[in-house]
Amino acid sequence: MKVKKIAALAIGAAMVGATVGFASAQPTVPEIPKDFFVNADGTPNVKIVVGSNAAAMDVASAADIAVALGSLLYTTEQVEAQNAYVKIKAEYPPATLDEWTIYAYNFDTMTVDHNLTINGSENWATKYEELPGDYWYNGVGYNGTYTDWVGNFMVTTTIADKDKTGDEQLIDWHITLKNVQLSSKDPSTWDQSRPPKDADLIVTPGNVTVFVDYVLYNYTVSYTTEVRPAYPEWGVPAETATVTDWYIGDAENMAADGGTQVGVYSPGVAAGGTFTVFGETYYVLSVGNDTFTAGLDKGQAWYQVGQPQAIEGTDWIVTVLDISIIDQRALVVVKNAVTGQESDQMILEKDTPVDVFGDGAVILTLRDTFVGIDGHLIASIEAQVDVDTYTSGRTITYDGKTWEMTIKTDGTYITNITLTNLDTLEGNPVDIFGTYDLKYWFELKTLNEAAVGYDIDGNGTIDDVDRVVAYAYIALTEKEGTVSEVELSVGDNVLDTDYYVAGIYADQVMVKPVTSPITVMDYEVNLDDPGSNLILVGGPVANSVTQYLVDQGISQVDWYNSPGDIEYIQDALGGYDVVIVAGATRDETKAAAEALMEYLAGL
Repeated sequence: MKVKKIAALAIGAAMVGATVGFASAQPTVPEIPKDFFVNADGTPNVKIVVGSNAAAMDVASAADIAVALGSLLYTTEQVEAQNAYVKIKAEYPPATLDEWTIYAYNFDTMTVDHNLTINGSENWATKYEELPGDYWYNGVGYNGTYTDWVGNFMVTTTIADKDKTGDEQLIDWHITLKNVQLSSKDPSTWDQSRPPKDADLIVTPGNVTVFVDYVLYNYTVSYTTEVRPAYPEWGVPAETATVTDWYIGDAENMAADGGTQVGVYSPGVAAGGTFTVFGETYYVLSVGNDTFTAGLDKGQAWYQVGQPQAIEGTDWIVTVLDISIIDQRALVVVKNAVTGQESDQMILEKDTPVDVFGDGAVILTLRDTFVGIDGHLIASIEAQVDVDTYTSGRTITYDGKTWEMTIKTDGTYITNITLTNLDTLEGNPVDIFGTYDLKYWFELKTLNEAAVGYDIDGNGTIDDVDRVVAYAYIALTEKEGTVSEVELSVGDNVLDTDYYVAGIYADQVMVKPVTSPITVMDYEVNLDDPGSNLILVGGPVANSVTQYLVDQGISQVDWYNSPGDIEYIQDALGGYDVVIVAGATRDETKAAAEALMEYLAGL
């Protein structure tokens, strides 16, 4: 017989004569395996035994244990879920929008474009310090110096769908970068010949332009594609057909795609329209010759009578003093929360713009009046702020940098705007529009002739010498990666793979209801063969089965002085295990029962 017990509090000789009170801490539960309480099929493997002399509180404790035991009476099995879906997620690193090689020193650049030889062999460098200074290129071939490269460097790239006309985000940024300079992190080791190992990029004012074209075209792109494969064994040739795809884009998009114009989707932005520049929305009031008048459009908001409310993103506070539902009018006053500037009371009439201060600082247009569901009078008011006339040379600030605008119109429509940097952009990476990074990096590779058994430099001897190649790059990348989430159902392909969702499975919980009593009286227990494990509630005074185990020396706890204990005894009765939950008083038995309930909740 094996016994695991929680020992009762013992009073040592040193404590004799002292006044001892039992601690109120919750009793500790010994390690009791889950299969003591429940079978593998989810049915109960234990009965709870209450003494015939038990107090009502012991009966309540037994009931509480039975309820806690019920949370274990279940099984799980894997079943195919019906009408279900799974969500898969892919995380992608920051994408490279464009990349440019600005220095390349290798076999091709040396022999094909330079044809430089020394005594009939190629002029290979063996270390960084021997790299030649005339392998810079971008519009200057492979034989340019650093100075040549800076003067000729000009690259273009396009970032799609960055600005809007109306509600459509179809306007691309066509970016031109030129005359980029390098500033070595270690100037003492760089003579502006070979690329620096580590450097900042410097883009001085006027060398970044963003062309924003608001004229959009409908255009088509036609191409030939195979619609039937060939079957040569039968003499059947392949069949092709011309396919035409339709697009919307600006002139540069159309040219890059080799498209054919079939119509004008948008001639630009006219008075009454909205558009964005670097994400800032403008409401156009009029268009002139390479000029326009517009304000920052703050959209519509609901204003309740007597409730001051700020125009979103501004210091202007609008208070509606009164509303006439019948006449569709509103009496308002406008105040600047910072400067204290305040307007006179003025009447807004439906769909009639009002320049509140006469200087374009705030323009309000009443769009609707109505009674809210709570009976309050409400006005829907549209607001534009900072209305001004824009001409070429006007500047705007974006992400802390200043940009100069060059405006083109046809007298009726704003057709395009070019933005040019007025601030120096510097660093590695260089921040571009708060969203992208312009990066520089250098790469040096070595290869030993003897290691590959080849006469790399062509001098007639395979030497045990490293030869080097070198590259320098500039790239425009995203600052942050992207996360893609896709919901898939049974039968769907998993992204761009040959796998598909064959089934979706889940653990189904099968509750096992109790079909026979699990709480019994002590006189109902067959001590020779109880038929299951037992939880005995109550000590030897209240429970005769507990009394039997104490008399037989099987239980080792001093229940008459117990502050509340839980004793786990293996092979106690007829090969079955027993757990005794008891204490010297009914309150201490209750505390032990609560500790066992908490233990069951954690199984």
